[in-house]
Amino acid sequence: MSTPATASRRPYQQDDVFRSMHVMDGFLSPDASFAVYQVSETVTGKEKNDEKQVNSLWRVDLAGGEPKRLTVKGVDASSPVKTPDGKAALFVSKRDPESQCAQIFRLPLDGGEAQPLTSLEQSVSIFAVSPDGNWIAFAATEKTPEKDAAPYGSVRIDRLAYRFDPVPGYLQDARHAIYLLPATGGEAKALTEHDGIFSALVWSPDSREIAAAVTGQATQPHWPGLSELFVLNRAGEKRVLLSEAFIMSVFWTPDGRQIGYFGVPNGNISLQNQLWLIDRNGGAPNSRTSDLGLPIGGILQTNSPAFSAALRAILTPDGKHIIVPVLHGGATEIYKIALSGPESAQAIVKGPRTVRPVDVVGTTLLCVSQDCNTPSELGVVDLNTGKDRTLTKHNAAWQAEIAWPEVERLVVKSSGGAEIEGWVLKPPHAKAPYKTLLYIHGGPHAAFGYSYCEDFQELVGAGYAVAFANPRGSVGYGDAFSTAIIGRWGKLEFDDFNALLDELVARKIADPDRLGVTGLSGGGHLSAWLIGHTNRFKAAVPEQGVYNMFSFYAISDAGVALATLEMGGHPHEQSQVYWELSPVAHAHKCKTPTLLIQGENDIRCPMEQAEQLYTILKYNGCKTEFLRLKDCNHGAELIGPPPLRRTRMDAMKDWFARYIK
Repeated sequence: MSTPATASRRPYQQDDVFRSMHVMDGFLSPDASFAVYQVSETVTGKEKNDEKQVNSLWRVDLAGGEPKRLTVKGVDASSPVKTPDGKAALFVSKRDPESQCAQIFRLPLDGGEAQPLTSLEQSVSIFAVSPDGNWIAFAATEKTPEKDAAPYGSVRIDRLAYRFDPVPGYLQDARHAIYLLPATGGEAKALTEHDGIFSALVWSPDSREIAAAVTGQATQPHWPGLSELFVLNRAGEKRVLLSEAFIMSVFWTPDGRQIGYFGVPNGNISLQNQLWLIDRNGGAPNSRTSDLGLPIGGILQTNSPAFSAALRAILTPDGKHIIVPVLHGGATEIYKIALSGPESAQAIVKGPRTVRPVDVVGTTLLCVSQDCNTPSELGVVDLNTGKDRTLTKHNAAWQAEIAWPEVERLVVKSSGGAEIEGWVLKPPHAKAPYKTLLYIHGGPHAAFGYSYCEDFQELVGAGYAVAFANPRGSVGYGDAFSTAIIGRWGKLEFDDFNALLDELVARKIADPDRLGVTGLSGGGHLSAWLIGHTNRFKAAVPEQGVYNMFSFYAISDAGVALATLEMGGHPHEQSQVYWELSPVAHAHKCKTPTLLIQGENDIRCPMEQAEQLYTILKYNGCKTEFLRLKDCNHGAELIGPPPLRRTRMDAMKDWFARYIK
């Protein structure tokens, strides 16, 4: 996990962020002799502000040899899917420079150029090819969005949930429908009305029906992030299975009798995701992992592009099990879960890393894997022996230049006897005790661990030790752990983070006089909460956070759903809790120099949250500045356009350098 510093190795620099290539997705050929996969990389124009993040498709032979690029560098190509006969890859690309609409392309794997299968006036979002190879179902926006007839571009709203981050504008103007297209090409036919945004399309084994999950419908009463799960036949006839569920992935059982998905009970996002099965004709869903106590489909938070890759449920060749990623503490492992009989969940790939399955043929499992010091690469696991090996080394050349940090894991005791798992990355070119930054994950029901985080590496390269942990509220440690913070956001986490920092100081790893804190979203909330309750930090950079629970309830796209769950009710029912758990209620006590970073287009944690906190800090004499990021939605500064990411990190490093000497 670490590489010793030598005279020939240098600290990590910001440009290294944009040298990284991240493997995101892929599939195996029918005979498992080669793999086709997607890579995210930064393409640079003449100037730095010409940088953009794009995807391309590659091929690598499992027997060995160098990977080969299949699509043109700089022209985005993503979501690769193999045709049922294994002779071609289907993918989505924006190749028309005028329309910039994403279309479906077919690329022969025995050679030849990619050919378009669609040429619509609107963009395709997701697609699926039928098992018999005859049909392609896809989701696309409306051909001609309704024109706004109101004067001066006014918009009239009549629905509760009308915005959804990161969808630009309003949900009523971003409606999708499911279309059906012959696999050989031709005219696409709409099977549904345009309403909501589709997150899953999966064909039944007999190629007669499609299971679909859609969010953001006009009828959604609470939060556009909740999904409707339904089944649609090729004639457009629809039957709804679930009207409000939190759904991450969808699949059919091999016999076509049931549909499975990853989700939480009753849409309660503070609980661990479970694997559910529901009859194809409806009824109550049945959990296949109720005894596991770990989140199905869980992926550790990071700020590399691989974090945004879609999760996929993979059936074993015998059809008896599903292969899924499972979050276990600070690692993502791969489990094999039985689809029938007594509940059975068996870990088949472990280790201090984040690993995600993407395809299986016979006994060969194709995976994407990363750890703290290694961006995601492609690998395979032999299901018979459990042995795994790496197929690609896209980053090996520049990685050899870097003096990578030592990764040390800690488990500390906090209040109430809670055990908190944490880590620290130590800068190899500095001496202990280090100036140390506490970096807090978002969510709050998420987790950090053995994943590649470019923020961490850039801050280590600047000479800081970076400490991070999974306080109470995090997932991967059971429901009791993740739900412990409901009705008391910040209080338990305050104890957990201080226990971690106290241990780092006691071990002479962290310098108690040179501590800083930062975090995004839920981590922004906790950063602001900490500096309102302690003066131990010399500088703070809360990002895109929730600072006033009252206004968050009313203006965030997730406000009503999330706030009522986490605060224990509506504001008029729990007004004291809403105010007491708002960082703005305590900001007048803050003495820590604070830089606030917020995105102008953030709908999850809107700009007004930071505006309120900034005003209170400033009025009460706290050294405070405010960076407003243009055209930035929630989290875009982590995986969005490179110029945006550079601006944000330059500001963060400058702020910490001013106040942590």
